[in-house]
Amino acid sequence: MFNLSNFADANADPEEADFVVVGAPFDATTSFRSGTRDGPGAVRRASYNFETYVHRHRIDFRDIRLADLGDLDLGADPAYARETIKDSFVFIPEGATPIFIGGEHSITPPIVAEVARRRRGESGADESGIGVIVLDAHLDLREEYGGTEYSHACASRHVLKTDGVSGYASIGIRSGDLKEYILAEEQGISYYTSDEVRERGIEAVLKDALKEVGCDEIYLSIDFDGIDPAYAPGVGNPEPFGLTSWDVRHIVEKVAPRAVGLDVCEIAPAFDGGQTAALGAKLIREFIAAKAAANR
Repeated sequence: MFNLSNFADANADPEEADFVVVGAPFDATTSFRSGTRDGPGAVRRASYNFETYVHRHRIDFRDIRLADLGDLDLGADPAYARETIKDSFVFIPEGATPIFIGGEHSITPPIVAEVARRRRGESGADESGIGVIVLDAHLDLREEYGGTEYSHACASRHVLKTDGVSGYASIGIRSGDLKEYILAEEQGISYYTSDEVRERGIEAVLKDALKEVGCDEIYLSIDFDGIDPAYAPGVGNPEPFGLTSWDVRHIVEKVAPRAVGLDVCEIAPAFDGGQTAALGAKLIREFIAAKAAANR
């Protein structure tokens, strides 16, 4: 009945799609618990749990042009994986919104690089560049980790150095090396802790983050360890005292209308009973529905 190798309702021809899902099952640099390579498959299977109609946005997925290109073969070398992710964009139509399912967070920088390159190349695109909002427990500002500069612990550092990225903010932070915090302070890198979200509320924090980013077009990266393990226990590096699923849905709904891409990463399905993959699939569908409703 279902083709569980595809994201649910992804029945469109990729060349005509408005949204394109790509699996990036890579976890060669994981630093605590491995298994995020199984994230794309688990999220796709979980996506079949949900109705096609999203009442909150008055959107039916049967009316959305959604395609799934399947999983990339990323090997075990971070540099090779990075180039393969960039090369995959030849199969994603220029006007489609890419949605990548990881895999570890090291998949994000090459995706951002290609999205930013495309936005710069489009006629009439905003020359000020794109903004990036990252939901994460960790600063990910290390120069290298585990012997490679392409580690998932270096993801945000690479994003910040990407041509065409003009604004950046991370939300949910509660872990990092001392040197990372010093670097963030010295370079004015914008981040908002999960404590601040709890004290001020997600609406106020997101408003400040968007103002800090200062871009009309936003790329959203959701590292699932940014979410509290009570809501998302199946991750590679669980960190207590995190964002709630409600916090993340609010961010997704507010950012989606102006989003130029999304990734959902660091889901390690072996470490729970399926609830993290279910949340991943639901948030992807909320993202698509919110963006489709805004474009209606």
